[in-house]
Amino acid sequence: MFEWIKRIGKKARNLVLPEREERRARNIEAIDLAPYTPEPKAFLGQLAYLELSQFEILTNELKFSPTTSDKAQLSEASAKSFQKYRSIAKLLSTNGVDATDAMDPFTERIETFHSRTNGIDWYETVVKVYLVGGLLEDFYKRLAVGLPDEIREDVEKALKDSTFEKFAKLVLIEAMQENPQLASRLALWGRRLMGDVLLELRAAFDNRKLAGTAKSKKLTLDDERRVNLEAYSKLEPLISELIGAHSLRMDAIGLAA
Repeated sequence: MFEWIKRIGKKARNLVLPEREERRARNIEAIDLAPYTPEPKAFLGQLAYLELSQFEILTNELKFSPTTSDKAQLSEASAKSFQKYRSIAKLLSTNGVDATDAMDPFTERIETFHSRTNGIDWYETVVKVYLVGGLLEDFYKRLAVGLPDEIREDVEKALKDSTFEKFAKLVLIEAMQENPQLASRLALWGRRLMGDVLLELRAAFDNRKLAGTAKSKKLTLDDERRVNLEAYSKLEPLISELIGAHSLRMDAIGLAA
């Protein structure tokens, strides 16, 4: 899906935007995300529900664990995942915001994302949480740059635990060594996930704000297309960075990105 988006973007740039060389020169620097960080309630509400939904996915997978050892280790990782949610929810409460109220506007979008990225078995689900959870947390750590310092530090602290990542690496590497066909299937699955993750990341931004277009301005279809392309262009360096992080996670478990 990501390649499809890129092809459309390249064609569109030839029609309505500056030449490729000029645009590339403007986009080699990393984007300063501070001006585009959502206000704390929206930021923490999205992050809290992402962590809560990840906990739900992991606990649901306990009954499908291949071995008792896998189940025990996954239960520990699930508990750590819930602790991340509790830390973010506590941050909301400390700032006078009810966690449920903060999460509600984002539940449908995040549930739709998860429904598009359901794995067909336990291994695909573990890969999904390992790759997707890692990427989303990387992203929100970067996006937190525009939050007040104390909140940003608390977000970074809340997301620090890597219990699930360590578990996923061990169990996936061992399973793929025993079954090379599983490795081929999971590599394909990991590459497929990237496009859906990028769409979810894009949803955390206001395209008009990225493109410097007033919220009150009425847009034609051509205007909307221009705004979307300019917003994508602004995010290109960040997207490239996250794709690189995704590739490193794939490499860490022996999968080709």
